[in-house]
Order: sequence, then structure tokens, then C-alpha cells
Amino acid sequence: MKLETKKLEPSDLDRVCEIEEASFSMPWKREDFEDLIERTEANYLVILVDDYLIGTAGYTYNGFEGYVNNVAIDPSYRGKGYSKVLMEALIEDGLKKGVKEFTLEVRVSNLPANRLYESLGFVSEGIRKNFYEKPTEDANVMWLRK
Repeated sequence: MKLETKKLEPSDLDRVCEIEEASFSMPWKREDFEDLIERTEANYLVILVDDYLIGTAGYTYNGFEGYVNNVAIDPSYRGKGYSKVLMEALIEDGLKKGVKEFTLEVRVSNLPANRLYESLGFVSEGIRKNFYEKPTEDANVMWLRK
């Protein structure tokens, strides 16, 4: 099995949008990803298994911290450690670019994702009430400081 992470490219967007639709109740649109590809303060990676794109993750950087604003793995590939490989690559990329702190929100009910982020060193530092819609739910606010 060949496992690879690489920078998100326009040719990846059809597949990324499929994964986004399968993963979120309020998925991002193709235009959202197109915009992020063009922005210098954003970095998005994809993960491929045997050259098949199975997920994406990205952050935007405001000069102080990296905000992880999207992580999605094809549902049929979840629970196999691919999101950890992807997030490790994303964090490593950020560190190389001078990002010393990362933050994210995750649904409090998304226990696998919460455990993943904790395993990477993220620490819960608060709750944002009613942050998510469809369904309404609180967000766990997590930070990783290097």
C-alpha cells in the first residue's frame, strides 16, 4: 500500500467536494476550496492511498496561529489512522512555516475526532456554545502549542 500526502491542487477538487458532501451537514463549496488554494495564508493537504484521494485537511495562518478549519476523510476509510497521518503532515508543514500554535473546533459528540486531536497534543481549552448547526451542538475548542 502506498500512502502519500501532498498539497491540494485544483485537479483534486471534484474528489475533495465528494468527501466534503459525505462528511458534513453543511459542506463547503468548490469555490471555498478554490479560494483557499489561491491564498498564501492558507495551506491544504490531501492524503492518497494507492494514488486514490481519501481525505483533506487545512489551516489558515493569521501571523500568530494556525486555524485548522477543515479535516475530512472519506467515510469508508475512517478509523484506520489516515486522519492522524494527514494531521501530522499538516502540523509539520505549519511548523516549517513558523506556525507555533494551532487551534480548532470540533463537535463535542465527535469522540473519534476529539481523541485524534488529543493524541496529537491538542488540549481542550473551552466550549463554544451552539457553535454548530444542523444539528445545533457545542464545539470543543482545542489548542496545540509547540
